[in-house]
Amino acid sequence: MRIRSRTVGALAAAALAVGGLSAATAATANAAPAAAQSCLGTAKSFSTTYVAPYDRWPGSGSATATSNCNDINVKPTLGDYVRTCFLPSSGGTSCNAWRWIDGGTWGLAATDVKDGTKFYLQFQLGYEYGSVAY
Repeated sequence: MRIRSRTVGALAAAALAVGGLSAATAATANAAPAAAQSCLGTAKSFSTTYVAPYDRWPGSGSATATSNCNDINVKPTLGDYVRTCFLPSSGGTSCNAWRWIDGGTWGLAATDVKDGTKFYLQFQLGYEYGSVAY
């Protein structure tokens, strides 16, 4: 009898522990989409301008990364290769690798971008429009 009551108690404790982990995991999983949703909720429409040899947004000058998003997110209407070119305060330009983003879906043009960083986007396949969040 004593073994059975200990087993039931152990099973109950294990069930509570698993339930607690599941609740904690669910809370963490729900927090990430909420953060992404608030970032994407600040998205702006864009359309590119041809600046040889690629289409570019913004057409001249640069955009500045904000605290709204940790990354630069792009949702092109048509699938395209995109890259982010950064303009460091020391001068010059530094571009990351080309990344394919499917049309009509959000994709990352750059990750872990510091607030205040100046940048522009280049598109490889031609005229593009859609949304950008940064």
